Amino acid sequence: MKRPLQIGGQKPEKPSERGIDPCLHPKCQQGVIGHQTAYHALQQAFFNNKMHPVWLLSGEKGIGKATLAYAMAREILSHKAKDPHLVTRQIIHGSYPNFLAIERGLNETGKMSREINVEEARKVGTFLRQSASLPGWRVVIIDAVDEMNRTAANTLLKILEEPPTQTVFFLITHSSGQVLPTIRSRCVKLRLSPLTDEEVATSLSNYEIPEILPLARGSIGHAVALQQAGGIQLWDQVIQAIEGSLRNDWRAAQALCASFSKDHPGYDGMLDLVVWTLHRLIMLAHLPMPNIPLDEKLKQLAKVKTIMHWVDAFHRIVEFLSVAHTSHLDRNHVVMAVFFMVENPTVGDTFIYEPIK
Repeated sequence: MKRPLQIGGQKPEKPSERGIDPCLHPKCQQGVIGHQTAYHALQQAFFNNKMHPVWLLSGEKGIGKATLAYAMAREILSHKAKDPHLVTRQIIHGSYPNFLAIERGLNETGKMSREINVEEARKVGTFLRQSASLPGWRVVIIDAVDEMNRTAANTLLKILEEPPTQTVFFLITHSSGQVLPTIRSRCVKLRLSPLTDEEVATSLSNYEIPEILPLARGSIGHAVALQQAGGIQLWDQVIQAIEGSLRNDWRAAQALCASFSKDHPGYDGMLDLVVWTLHRLIMLAHLPMPNIPLDEKLKQLAKVKTIMHWVDAFHRIVEFLSVAHTSHLDRNHVVMAVFFMVENPTVGDTFIYEPIK
């Protein structure tokens, strides 16, 4: 029987601290779906003794970059091991002595941290200074390097300047432009493309997934976030909020505020869906695109404003959300500011960055 994805406000169980079903964490996946060219390149480098010490895996969030990194970690660390299955189990539980994974965790208040801090980065140096408990390779995964704060990134940079022998780093990034150029220059770069809808469906084949694949944009992570946020019904709410904002009717936007206040796990997914909808409006306005079932409603909405209005709103909101992601702006403030910018992309910075009274 297929299982529903974990939704709502339940606290995730170990081994995952990502706010999703633990079974969906990259370290628990036993295979790589898609990305076969990149996977083959990594395998060839390792088995031909040409393994570069630092790899930068970039691409959209949730498309399987970390899954690929964990798959290669298992191959490298279990190579010639007496019990490869034991190696896999120890990697999952974080107990394999030659493996280290760094990612955002829960802070002292029990909420997900907004960044990877310097204390986490220093764990890499401590790990590498210790004598290897087992002979052979060591593997470090950082998910994601663009989520490191400046001090943490500089700490990592010092390590990468002279990486130890028989050590490989897999650095995950959702936005390579946010990674220090001096770190990027030390990496072999692998750019991963979004998955096909079929590959996303295959990845989540053990779960009940509503008809959200067109909204997932080739990302397992987006599919999970959308399910947490309310699925296809949420998209209808977003459209209503956009249409309402253009008429200075804020009831639908306020309803979203009420739904996604406090610690709702679908908050980021909801905002991401707003950005996707605006991007789709722009694309429909001036490029021939294959239709998806959602396009008919969007085509009508696209005609309400000029293409430049939608372009300006999209860029302004993306810029605003990049700041909001690393700040402590109130959720209601963020949601309402987004829809104020849908109505008027030229609204002043003071208005959107200061609390709305």
